[in-house]
Amino acid sequence: MNGQLLRDLKRNTQMLILVEILKSPSVRMKEIAERLDITIQAVSQYISAMKKQGLLKEQSRSLRPTRKGMQIAQEHFTSLKDFIDATLRSIAVIERTVAIAGKNILKDQAVGLVMEDGMLLAYPGKKASSTGMALESAEEGDDVLVGQLEGIVDLELGKLLIVEAPSELEGGSKSVDIARMKYRIDELSPGLLVAGDPIGSALLMKTSGEFFTIHAPVASAMSALSKGVDVVFSGTHESVDQLLQAVSTLRKESGYEIRCKTIRA
Repeated sequence: MNGQLLRDLKRNTQMLILVEILKSPSVRMKEIAERLDITIQAVSQYISAMKKQGLLKEQSRSLRPTRKGMQIAQEHFTSLKDFIDATLRSIAVIERTVAIAGKNILKDQAVGLVMEDGMLLAYPGKKASSTGMALESAEEGDDVLVGQLEGIVDLELGKLLIVEAPSELEGGSKSVDIARMKYRIDELSPGLLVAGDPIGSALLMKTSGEFFTIHAPVASAMSALSKGVDVVFSGTHESVDQLLQAVSTLRKESGYEIRCKTIRA
C-alpha cells in the first residue's frame, strides 16, 4: 500500500461516519458533523451515498452498518494501520547502533559510518553521510556501540543476477551447461548465492561446490541487496517470479533502482 489511502478523503470520511454510527446508533447528523468538523449537509450526502453503496441501512428508525459496511471498514482501517506502522518504522529515530570497528576506536571518539559488503563499519574521524560518537573503545574488527547518530548511511543497492533454471520436466539442473553458468556467476563475484528451490539449489551446488539450504530465499536476497551486497539467485520460473515481485516492491518503496539481470540456465 502507498499513501493513496490517506489521500482518499471521501472514503476516509465515510468510514469515520460509519464508526460514529457504530458507536452510537441513535447519533444525530448534527452530532456527527460536529465531531468530524464537516457540515450537516455533507453528512447527509455521505449517508445517502453509503446507503446506495450498501454500507448503511435503516433499522428501527436508526442507521446501522451492514455486514458489507463492517467488512469494508475493517479492511480500510487495517490497511491504514499497516501503512502507518510501516511509515513509523521507516522514520523512527535511531539513537544508537552497533557497527564493526574499521580501525581502532577510542571511547567518545567521533566516527563515520559506512556500509561495506553488507556490513556497517565505523571509522574514527572519517567524513561520512552518517556520523556518531563511539560509546566504548574497540579494536579493529570488534563490534562497537555508537550513539549521537546524525545523517543517513550512504547506500548503493547490490547488483542482482537471476539464473532461471529449467523445470524438472525440462531436465532441471541436469540439462544445464555448468561450466558456462559458473563463468557467468564468477563474473559478478557475488557476496551471496541464494537458492530459490531444489533445482536452483542443485545448480548452485554444482557451480560452487558448496551445499545450499533453502530458507526464506526471497527475503534473504532482498535483505542482502538492500545492504549493498551483490546477489546471485537461482531457481525455476515460479521462484524467479516471486523474487521479481519483491524487487518491484523494493523499487517502489525505496526509490532505488536495482541493477538486475536475468539469464536462462
